[in-house]
Amino acid sequence: MKKNNLILLTALLTTSLGIGTGISYAATYEDATKVTTEGKVTILENDSSNPVIPDPENPDNELTPEEPTNPHPGLLRINYVSNFDFGQIKNVSHAIEQKARLDNVWVDGEEVARVPFVATEDRRGSERLGWELQVSQPNQLTDESGHELNGATITLTGLRYVNSTAVTPVVNQNAIVLGQAAQSLATADATQGAGAWALALGKSNGEGHTDGVVLRIPANTTANNTEYSTEIVWELVADPTTGIGG
Repeated sequence: MKKNNLILLTALLTTSLGIGTGISYAATYEDATKVTTEGKVTILENDSSNPVIPDPENPDNELTPEEPTNPHPGLLRINYVSNFDFGQIKNVSHAIEQKARLDNVWVDGEEVARVPFVATEDRRGSERLGWELQVSQPNQLTDESGHELNGATITLTGLRYVNSTAVTPVVNQNAIVLGQAAQSLATADATQGAGAWALALGKSNGEGHTDGVVLRIPANTTANNTEYSTEIVWELVADPTTGIGG
């Protein structure tokens, strides 16, 4: 089955990393037994077109998704977001609760399954003030004829970063029912979220699905025997003034 469409909206920064001339320190011979010397390094702008995508289950490793990554450059960017594939559901009268399938990726040349995830990267310099990752679903699930799956909802729970340290972004621990209004998934202040991060959406249930992305369809919902899809919008906001729930 074709996967749901998905849009990536990324806050792109056009300011390149400024490299100054620096200060040169000559060796200082204070006396016969004490000398002060210099150690230095120059940081160059990273113009690589290959995004860094950490494995959400083992952030020390990088992975390669089977689906395309974000082709747009930027010091602050969303590198990749998994599509939500809920598979096939029989047209029944009772209420339905369906979990999203795992995402197939490549790690060290081996194809493996991972829960859906959002990979972000922040390579801005010392002036950065953090970021906020938001999500919204502007429209209901619809089929090709425009019929809506009335009452259907997609809920995100169990959001997590595997590596929890003082610099780890803060995750929204509440259940997030997707809707037209943008909602916060994770935030980072000036001391958090620098570099590459992968936000896992739930955990594997051991049956090829994640418990963190769930489609619910109410009982007695009118549905045609066809594919329904929707767009989900993800946005990385630079230097937010409000935190989760703000």
